[in-house]
Amino acid sequence: MTAISKWIPGAGRWRCSGSTAIYEGPDQQAQPFGMALCEGSFRSGRASFSVSLQNPTIDSAGRLLIGYNAASGAHFSAGIGGHTYAYLSVEFIPNFGWVPLHHSGQAANLDANTPYPIAVSVQGQRIQLYDDNIRVLDGSLPHPLLGDQAGLFAWGPSPVTFQDVVILPSEPKAFVVMQFGEPYDSLYREVIKPVCNSKGFEAYRADDVYRPGIILQDIIKGIMEAEVVVAEISTRNANVFYELGYAHAVGKSTILLVERGTELPFDIRSYRCIFYEDTIRGKNDVEINLGKHLESIRGTI
Repeated sequence: MTAISKWIPGAGRWRCSGSTAIYEGPDQQAQPFGMALCEGSFRSGRASFSVSLQNPTIDSAGRLLIGYNAASGAHFSAGIGGHTYAYLSVEFIPNFGWVPLHHSGQAANLDANTPYPIAVSVQGQRIQLYDDNIRVLDGSLPHPLLGDQAGLFAWGPSPVTFQDVVILPSEPKAFVVMQFGEPYDSLYREVIKPVCNSKGFEAYRADDVYRPGIILQDIIKGIMEAEVVVAEISTRNANVFYELGYAHAVGKSTILLVERGTELPFDIRSYRCIFYEDTIRGKNDVEINLGKHLESIRGTI
């Protein structure tokens, strides 16, 4: 858990002291927003903060900035205010603008100069917003985060006060899709899961989820909450390829494992695969190559 006390203003006028950061207004009338970046990185976990708007009846907002990409400026934000809504998550697309993603409530119901205890939970592409521990938003981002910097986002001509920003990162998840049964269960238990765990990923399969419900919903949830999907595609299992296609459709990083000698479908051949043999030496090769792929992905998140 990290209590944030260092801020670098990137847009707007800010007054920062310890755990308090106050957006005082825009530095240019043509750009009525403020942005301040904080120390450390944040891609998955939970962040909490207190935010108050001096004048919520105008277009005013105070949100947590997540997934900021310093090269392009792309980012997401989630918090209170903006676009006439009380609670909102937004994507900023460079050279296009701000696009509201999920929203609830009306800004007219927000009280002026009242601290709202807000928390944002991020797991892969799933984002949840809480006000005083009450969940007010729950949705999926259109694509994985493009950066790992976090900060504060404010909008409007009036001051916005942020206090007590705390970030609690969590381990990124690796969701594994493969045919159930031997020898694949042994490959998962003895190689894939321990290698993922050793590289800082929480690895699991759909059958690791013990709760009532529809398994397809658990699979989609697992893919959306993961930073990477590991897929064993040696068998022509329709479910595995459906799940792999879904992961590709939402822009998820994927690692493909294939037993040597398997003839791959035409539309998969262009993807980089880890080929292995079902031998002790073959498992050692998978451990080494899978570890290198995971390290490469971990280095980008």
